[in-house]
Amino acid sequence: MKKLAGFTVFLCILTMLLVPVTVLAGTKASAKDPIRLGAIWDYAGPCYMLSESAVQGIKIAVDEINAKGGVIGRKLDLIVRDTEMKVDVGARETKDLILREKVNFLVGPCSSGVALAVQVVHAESKVLRVTCMANTEGQVVDKFTPYVTQVVPNTYMEGVAATRFMNKKYPAAKKFCTVAPDYEYGRREEAAFAEEIKKLVPDSEILYQAWPKPGEKDYTSFITAIMAQKPDAVHSSLFGGDLVAFTKQAAPYGFFEKIPFIALYDLPVFVALGADAPEGVMAFGRGCFFMDPNPKMMEFVDKYRKARGAYPDSWAVQAYDSVYLIKAAVEKAKSSDTEKVIKAMEGISLDSLRGKFTIRPLDHMGSVPCYQGIIAKDPKYPFKTWKDIVRVPGDQVWRSEEGVREVWKKTGVTR
Repeated sequence: MKKLAGFTVFLCILTMLLVPVTVLAGTKASAKDPIRLGAIWDYAGPCYMLSESAVQGIKIAVDEINAKGGVIGRKLDLIVRDTEMKVDVGARETKDLILREKVNFLVGPCSSGVALAVQVVHAESKVLRVTCMANTEGQVVDKFTPYVTQVVPNTYMEGVAATRFMNKKYPAAKKFCTVAPDYEYGRREEAAFAEEIKKLVPDSEILYQAWPKPGEKDYTSFITAIMAQKPDAVHSSLFGGDLVAFTKQAAPYGFFEKIPFIALYDLPVFVALGADAPEGVMAFGRGCFFMDPNPKMMEFVDKYRKARGAYPDSWAVQAYDSVYLIKAAVEKAKSSDTEKVIKAMEGISLDSLRGKFTIRPLDHMGSVPCYQGIIAKDPKYPFKTWKDIVRVPGDQVWRSEEGVREVWKKTGVTR
């Protein structure tokens, strides 16, 4: 049945791609016409609790920009679509945004699997997408297209940064286990961990890898299997609701007292866990306000709290940054024409909420930072945050240009 379902999804996407697509990128627009942004998000599974805050971050940016006269004298229009965290739905909604809604640019989604399906559609239509949550490296390396730009640390960058942090905290650790969602993101991130830990600890060994499906409800078998291996440490790329469920189910076993553990513990997870967030545990993240409390970030905190009555997580931060990146590139190009905007975006620097980063011309990867820390109480907030925070600039952990080109030779990308 699983093979049949996967084949059906493939046929669905293939059928849509075979239908002639009107290329809208070069369509001339009146100076009075709005610039249309299509936001593609996944309101399902572990992405549900993250997508809403990302869209809120986009809305705040759009409202700010429109209040100041828009971009090159044109207002921004926002159209939001739900993919249900399904590749076929994501492809369908993206195609509709392009053909019927005539969007100029796309932002999103959350799921890396959905992102790769979406990428086939918008690249064929020559519409630029900024990916600010889905972070598979495949978007800018294996399956690179000039019609994508990434402002979230990719799976290679994040995996490398987190592995180095864990190794520094536990340099004697040699035997490891992993637990990650069984789809594009999880597989990629754990591959990066395996590659980097072998460089740092040549005689290291990965004893067991757990691959729960996204949205898994019962982690008992995975927890007990990991503990039975008695690893020196565990690397995980669980996130959102999945990490909340795993943490609650692992705690009664004394898991976090017995085994050093690192995972994507960010604001939504802390809010959901409350007092159950395990203090002293290692964490990595992508830019929640407490990870990088610079003046510009804290100004955004005030705006976000007024708009939503809550604190901004990394998903809102990255989404907000993505809109301002589009604005900067359109203004530099003095046009909303896709090809001109892409050219303007290559090499551009943005003074973002996470500090300044640059879009590498080769693969359109942003030199965005990766963050790590230790879970701790903070009397300033009604939830736990981090201490001992480390900020790693993206250009210290991204794949080298030579490395990118080596992958391109294998996958047939020409640039």
